Amino acid sequence: MKRIFLILTVSVLFTHMGVAQNESDALRYAQTFPGGTARFSAMAGSFGALGGDFSSLSINPAGIAIYRSSEFSITPSVNYSQVTSRYFNNREEDMKYNFNLNSLGLVFAIPLNNEGTQSGWQYFNIGLGFNRQNNFNNRWIAEGFNPENSFMTSMLAQANREGLGGLDPFSTGLAWDTYLLDYHDDYGFSADMPNGQVLQRRETTLSGSLNELVFSLGANYGDRLYLGASMGIPNLSYKEESVFGEEDRNDINPVFNSLTYTHNIRTRGSGFNLKLGAIIRVTDVIRLGGAFHTPTFFELDDRYHSSMRADLNLDVDTRFKRSPIGRFDYEINTPMKAVGSLGLVFGGRGLINIDYEYIDYTKTRLRHSEYLFTSENNRIKEAFTEQHNLRIGGELLLNPLIIRAGYAYYSSPYKPGVNDGQRSLIAAGIGIREGNYFIDFAYTYAFYSEDFFLYDLNNLKPVSRDFASSAFRATVGWRF
Repeated sequence: MKRIFLILTVSVLFTHMGVAQNESDALRYAQTFPGGTARFSAMAGSFGALGGDFSSLSINPAGIAIYRSSEFSITPSVNYSQVTSRYFNNREEDMKYNFNLNSLGLVFAIPLNNEGTQSGWQYFNIGLGFNRQNNFNNRWIAEGFNPENSFMTSMLAQANREGLGGLDPFSTGLAWDTYLLDYHDDYGFSADMPNGQVLQRRETTLSGSLNELVFSLGANYGDRLYLGASMGIPNLSYKEESVFGEEDRNDINPVFNSLTYTHNIRTRGSGFNLKLGAIIRVTDVIRLGGAFHTPTFFELDDRYHSSMRADLNLDVDTRFKRSPIGRFDYEINTPMKAVGSLGLVFGGRGLINIDYEYIDYTKTRLRHSEYLFTSENNRIKEAFTEQHNLRIGGELLLNPLIIRAGYAYYSSPYKPGVNDGQRSLIAAGIGIREGNYFIDFAYTYAFYSEDFFLYDLNNLKPVSRDFASSAFRATVGWRF
């Protein structure tokens, strides 16, 4: 099973002091798993040497130069995600549906050679629209009886590091205010149930997406060389809502009954990048493509808050406490990206494309004018590595019906021995192209596995999670 052992500070419930950003945020926003039109999706996003599809502009912008007529396309999508979690031999499942607009594109093809010869510049093309680059929507549940430690074990360790005057208002400060933490001059902090024997449950809902507005220019020289450039403006929206509960189900402790800790974070922002690409038609069958993507320069805004509720057998007034609203503006610079492609076009029978993509995630950086992300950026360099992605897709022409299929493999962005975060995607679809319109349908199925730690503690048993995501897309387009 493919695993991601989140030993770092990845998504830990209560590490949200003033600056909550870490290497997991950087990776989440640096990774892209492109969606787009139904044709593009049905071929697993493998289009680098083919072009002629609006979504290819986010992979190899030279694809816009393939167009010989103007075109408008729109792609609605339905996504269904399911997560199976295992924690202390207990199995839970949850799911989430998401309806969205996956792609919207408009291309203008402007002929330059009115005499119809095959020499010189043939077309100058302009494209404008957006493609979805990542979908964050899912929901998962984990529940199990922990005989080894508890949430308060971690709270206790954190409080001892912080000291009585430095408790985190988003975690340990809430535990103090709700009497889950106590302090004695002789031996410091104390807490109930530090040795476990508690029933634990976490419910998490994620939502949001990464959509890229794209403006592209391209030109066709002699129907042999196709050049293109795109300016991308990614817009990011991410929201995480989590509820963690812990209960003394066996009535072991005379004081503690249960606690509930909630944490919510919302990230919004935008960025910009540039892409340059070329496609060469070596022969009537063989096409070679190459593209270079600059880093994406994100400017992001985080807002987050927490709360704690305690059920104790104590005569106290404060059983619920809410944190202030935290806010932090920062930047993320994603790595550069290179894409190499081979396309085989078999006349009116069909085509095949292979994309190879290279990204070095050690080059990802968190930045802020008044805060040094030194430790976070060092962990990025220590934990991440180069990623090698492969996408293969093809279509078979059975006029007027077109059958498509594809497979994509995303290698782990983590160094060996740290994590194993591989992903796979299987895709298929059909289409009909008649005259000046086309209709395409696609189904994609992506799957991966990862481990998640409910809180920050050495030798903590992780939650094992298996992710499966299905997407149904339909594209309607018109040529003019």
